[in-house]
Amino acid sequence: MPSALARRATPVIALGLGLALALAVPPPALASPGDVRVRVGVTGGPYTASVGLVITGPRTLLGGFYCAADGLSPTPLTALVDADEQYGLGGVKARWDTKAQDFVVTEIHGDVAEGKKKWNAYVNEEKIKKGPCHTAIKGGDKVRWTLE
Repeated sequence: MPSALARRATPVIALGLGLALALAVPPPALASPGDVRVRVGVTGGPYTASVGLVITGPRTLLGGFYCAADGLSPTPLTALVDADEQYGLGGVKARWDTKAQDFVVTEIHGDVAEGKKKWNAYVNEEKIKKGPCHTAIKGGDKVRWTLE
């Protein structure tokens, strides 16, 4: 039978272990006004991923261009970039199209859009009709990027 001292030490050790484990988990991303939570999926060549809730909002992206539908709303592209930052999708590359005044996604996780293949965004299983920074998304939406 353990001594009284050993019996009292067990809860303290368990509490210390629990605290250490809690500190080992990274804190969730902080939300700002205008941020929403969406689900993001990627279907590329050999790479496919679906991540948990992604906190996303309007912001400056890749190369310094502001990405926000109507100047205020998060977009499929902000969701993709935030999913990469929050869950590690393996990298997102895009180029700025001056004619369209929007981004064109060129690569996700090493899957490159080349030849006739390009990255297309879908919101709630509907292909977007405008560019990825001109399409608004809202909380609860499902965003999917597909190489096709």
